[in-house]
Amino acid sequence: MSLKRTPLAPTAVAFGAGIAVSSLAPPKIFVVAWLAAIAACLVLLAGRRTIAAAIALLLGAVAVGGLRGGEAPLAPDHVRHLGLPRTIRVEGRLADEPRRWAPDRARLLVDTQRVEDAPGSGLIQVTAYGILPPLTEGQRVAAPLRLHAASGFRNPGTYDYAAHLAREGIYVVATTRAESVTPLDDPPPPWSVRVKRDSVAAVGRALPPASAALLAGLLLGDRTELPRDIDDAFRRAGVYHVLAVSGFNVGILAASVWALCRLLRVPHRPSAVTAIVVVIAFALVVGPEPSVLRAVVMAVLVLLASLLDRDASVTNSLALAALAILAVRPGDLFDPGFQLSFAATFGIVTAPLPRGIIAGAVGVSAAAQVAVLPIALTHFNQLSTIGVVANLAVVPLAGVATIVGLAAVALSFVSETIAAVAFDAVWPVLLALRGVVLLAAGVPGAVVHLPAPGWLAVTGYAAGLAALLVWHGRRGKPRRVFLLLGIALVALAVGGAAWPLVRPADGLLRLTVLDVGQGDAIVVEMPDGRAILVDAGSGGPMRLDAGERVVAPFLWNRGILRLAGIAVTHDDSDHAGGAAAIRRLFAIDEEWAAAAPMAPHRFGRAVIAPLPSTTVLGGRRNDAALVLRIDMGLASFLLASDIGAARELELVAAGAPLESTVLKVAHHGSRFSTGPELLRAVGPRLAAISVGARNPYGHPDAGVLGRLAAGGAQIYRTDRDGALIFETDGGALTVTRWAARRVDRFCLDPEAIC
Repeated sequence: MSLKRTPLAPTAVAFGAGIAVSSLAPPKIFVVAWLAAIAACLVLLAGRRTIAAAIALLLGAVAVGGLRGGEAPLAPDHVRHLGLPRTIRVEGRLADEPRRWAPDRARLLVDTQRVEDAPGSGLIQVTAYGILPPLTEGQRVAAPLRLHAASGFRNPGTYDYAAHLAREGIYVVATTRAESVTPLDDPPPPWSVRVKRDSVAAVGRALPPASAALLAGLLLGDRTELPRDIDDAFRRAGVYHVLAVSGFNVGILAASVWALCRLLRVPHRPSAVTAIVVVIAFALVVGPEPSVLRAVVMAVLVLLASLLDRDASVTNSLALAALAILAVRPGDLFDPGFQLSFAATFGIVTAPLPRGIIAGAVGVSAAAQVAVLPIALTHFNQLSTIGVVANLAVVPLAGVATIVGLAAVALSFVSETIAAVAFDAVWPVLLALRGVVLLAAGVPGAVVHLPAPGWLAVTGYAAGLAALLVWHGRRGKPRRVFLLLGIALVALAVGGAAWPLVRPADGLLRLTVLDVGQGDAIVVEMPDGRAILVDAGSGGPMRLDAGERVVAPFLWNRGILRLAGIAVTHDDSDHAGGAAAIRRLFAIDEEWAAAAPMAPHRFGRAVIAPLPSTTVLGGRRNDAALVLRIDMGLASFLLASDIGAARELELVAAGAPLESTVLKVAHHGSRFSTGPELLRAVGPRLAAISVGARNPYGHPDAGVLGRLAAGGAQIYRTDRDGALIFETDGGALTVTRWAARRVDRFCLDPEAIC
């Protein structure tokens, strides 16, 4: 890759680097750096030191990226300044089409115009419960909204949803009843919305539901109705990229329009203009996803080069696309879709590909997989082992389905009778595509879950691949140096990324109360390196699956691929709902539940044992929950699940070993639990409450908090502190509040110096 043909590539990298480090310094530092870089560039150019001047100019691009990536101050009337949480009437304009994600739940993006009777501003993401009236993008609406500051689960190694919303310019979220949303005007939907609606409707009328949902995903990226099993199969087969509208779709569309124009003997310049108009219109219909924007910018540049009879540089076009997107939406740099799209394309255009149809196809697929590997591991903890092979069948089938499907949708605007012929033709292709994907997804080990690599491993991997590319392109004696350097860097990167899987046990007992909202999920890492899971958070129909979205990524990033045991304390969905995902994703040696007797287990110096269970008065499910005690040296933990006052009194009366250093407070701090008798028996120094922010139950109860404080317990809460990490060697205990990265240290032996 010659820099003379790709002068924008270094600029794009520098600009992106500036965005990446924008949070490390205030804007005035970047302003000073930019002025210094420009001054240095001018001085160096005057002295004819062009290479040094170019370096200074790139440093200036870094400074500009830092300025662009900084968080802009919010307007004085922004809804974030309203003193949240609160319920208030808001008027605004829908910034996007309503998105239904369950039969009775939809998501609205409201651009605020008025708050009560005063002007207001700011985007609000609204979850509406119930059946919405017909609404469209650009329509003005009003509703009483319960406003909250945007937040997400705060755990090590898991997805930061609040940061994602902030990159979208959303700092406030809200809930409301759908029937309370009042339209204030009745504008016609924008043409792009009408085209998308009519296209999805035409597909739905012509094909069975599963095939219609698949074709809507292929053509428009609309996966709303795609069955969960098909969606999972595409992920497991390593071919999910065909369902994310990207260069694959845009390239097929542009080539099809060009070929049709040429078939109709349209001159090449009008053909290029027509293709440009069509791909831009396509982008407006499917939405401004990073992969779509990247593909459209590149396609337009290639078509413009054809229009001007110039030879377009694909790499330079890629760099220009990155600059254009990041200049407008700098937060996209951290978006997985942006990273995957650009990395895959860059890998394909820079990798040395073999000749021949089959070998070339394998090379393209392998180049893309190698390029996106660290990104897929970082965001999804996934390594596809079957994707390179599966793509050989999936990509041609998806290509045929896309071409015929686009023709069918286009014909549906002219005649549904004629379109039906094309839809009938695409249906067998869709069935074949589903069959191939299901076959590939069923291969044992099709997806391997691994820890996310650290930035040093990612840097080493990228540098190693760059060295190997240089080795492949060079001739002469120094060539071998780059080969050895590339191999060494990649090997070091792989070793660094694999370290969590092979590191020896550190001899500590580590108990992490994960932030899973209103639920429980506790990971216990034993001093001998084995791990058990106590409950798995929420899950089930129409609920976020905390087992899949929170617990599993945390375990993978800790290097835990196998559990010595999982204890489901009782069957409530906020404790047991995520367990099905854990069983699907992990090997588990033993399972424990309240209904099945559990013997004490020793893991090195630590022992976990159930407390005795008797016949509970009234037979309440919560009171029958499994209660666990973990001991190591002077440290002890009592995990009280959701038991209530009746079970607490029984445990005290039975003389159960309750005295503990740390109490995991029962039932999220409910007023019906954690009575004075239990607290006297436990005598905790520390109390951990797993509770959801904005929960509707009023947890934790003020009376419970008062009793804990009166007993001298220091209180930690997941709704405020995020994940709570307790680590002990049996003599000292540290507690990390993950949200603030604050560490408290306690000495358990009064005669020792900790």
